[in-house]
Amino acid sequence: MSRSVDLDELGEWLADEATSTAGDVALLAGHFAIFSAGGPATDLLDAREPAPAGAAEMLSFTRFTWDVACQLAMTHPERPFITVPLVDDIQFVRPLTADRPTAERLANALAADYLRRTPLLPSYHLHSLAAHGVAEGRVMRACDAHWLFSERQLRTDAVRRVKAHHLAGGGRRAGLAASDGGSTMTVTLPDHGEYCIVQSGHTSCAGGYVELLARLHQRGVRKLIALVPLRCMGQVALGTDLAHWLFALSRFSVVNVGIPAPGTTNAATVVTGPS
Repeated sequence: MSRSVDLDELGEWLADEATSTAGDVALLAGHFAIFSAGGPATDLLDAREPAPAGAAEMLSFTRFTWDVACQLAMTHPERPFITVPLVDDIQFVRPLTADRPTAERLANALAADYLRRTPLLPSYHLHSLAAHGVAEGRVMRACDAHWLFSERQLRTDAVRRVKAHHLAGGGRRAGLAASDGGSTMTVTLPDHGEYCIVQSGHTSCAGGYVELLARLHQRGVRKLIALVPLRCMGQVALGTDLAHWLFALSRFSVVNVGIPAPGTTNAATVVTGPS
């Protein structure tokens, strides 16, 4: 089921949506990327100079959605949702080398270095929390070592989870099958047909989202409202279907909200997943 919500009305719509009788509510907001083209990775959120090509749209999305979340927490304290901080440490981390294995090793090192240097949140996120009088306890921490959920790590852990699920026999109902010694895995979805969730030992953005949803469900979240770039809605919707189909996440509602690029439209696209 899908619908549209005007961006000017997004805050009040979220206030109505951020309720659940089944368990905790989480809000994925302020999702940001790190950028590197040869040097250390940075989030650019506090940069004073103009954003480099390709970064402006993501930066606008991050600031808008995090500020909406902080404003919502400030004006509606009766909505005790928790925010989920997610970093895209894949798409814009581009080491300056044409050798693919070397580039991947460098990208991993750059992403890990950023997480080491940022054990909490980016300064932009922390300052906005403080400006709105929102406690840091309203942020779900990925682990004790750092707060940020890493897309790179989520994809790695997704492969482990799917393989373990297959070995335990839990994927039979979902048509989960393995080949090439487990380096390739497919699942048969009722609405999508066969989908390769693991290829050459790696998974996609949709697979990483599967891992995020499974983790949140394990931690007691029973409703997730995810503010994501509209261009990512296809992979996010697929990941939502995969998570429910593979792992039968009971009493777990996912509301994906696609935020359009600046200047394109004033309406967000809302798609509600199975529960």
